[in-house]
Amino acid sequence: MAELPEPTADLGVAKRHMDEYGYCLLKDALGPNQVDALYSRVLDQLEAEVQIGMNNVMPDKKQLVRFLLNKGQVFRDIVLHQRVHDVIRHVLGKEYLLSAFHAHIAHPGTTTAFHTDQFWMPPPTNERKQTLLKPGSVTRAGNRGHHVGGERAMAPKTIAPAVVCNTMWMLDDFTAENGATLVVPGSHLSGRQPDHDLDSNANWVPATASAGTVLALEGRTWHSTGVNTTKRYRTGLTINFCAPQFRQQENFLLGTLPEVVAEASPELLALMGFKAWQGYGGYENHGQWVKRGEYALGELVPEQHA
Repeated sequence: MAELPEPTADLGVAKRHMDEYGYCLLKDALGPNQVDALYSRVLDQLEAEVQIGMNNVMPDKKQLVRFLLNKGQVFRDIVLHQRVHDVIRHVLGKEYLLSAFHAHIAHPGTTTAFHTDQFWMPPPTNERKQTLLKPGSVTRAGNRGHHVGGERAMAPKTIAPAVVCNTMWMLDDFTAENGATLVVPGSHLSGRQPDHDLDSNANWVPATASAGTVLALEGRTWHSTGVNTTKRYRTGLTINFCAPQFRQQENFLLGTLPEVVAEASPELLALMGFKAWQGYGGYENHGQWVKRGEYALGELVPEQHA
């Protein structure tokens, strides 16, 4: 892997990068006017949320503006970006869900936290077909390390597939100095989670690119926010997707404003989870789509016959 992914407008190249390295960079996904409009809306929303005590900088010097689907048409306009979805479908297949939509701000002094975006995926059984980690026992801190479940002698012959594909939309130029996302090329095929201490020198490289670029990462790729050593914050948008079998990070069925739901296209409603999948996510005989304010039947008693 002498040559690492560079920003590209060629979808074929981007998909090959995703397969080989676990990530790709989509060049000029946003035009300059879009970047400016998104940046302005993020900063206005952030300032207003801080004023009412609903947002603050976290201990790791990161700051999120969550649930952007509710917070401006300029955000909703990019959710269905076709070039980006071509890459998402390449990783996840035909059907998938919108999982989360945040603004991600890295303030000066950010710290690294090595992880994957499907940390909750239990490892495959070992060669003896023994379960190494029960699905309900996974935690953010517990499912990581060189030898998950104590399997010190066995390198995995099979690994879990990617069931997540997440994107970082760069509203600033992402540089090594301002905390560009760090990735380990090829780590998506390692079959394990990164260990923050043991993997600190695992060929981490910054995914640097100009504003308007989209970084797409499949769910098994090791990554982290970089360390921002400048005197200015670095801003991006994260739009995350997951396979339809899995729980979304944000609850769009309950949290999305009524007016946003009313104006959403069928394609966006399906991404949000309003469309049942293979018999999952529906209720009673409601059919393929679910609607707010319509419920499954309650307790009934038969009519008394004369």
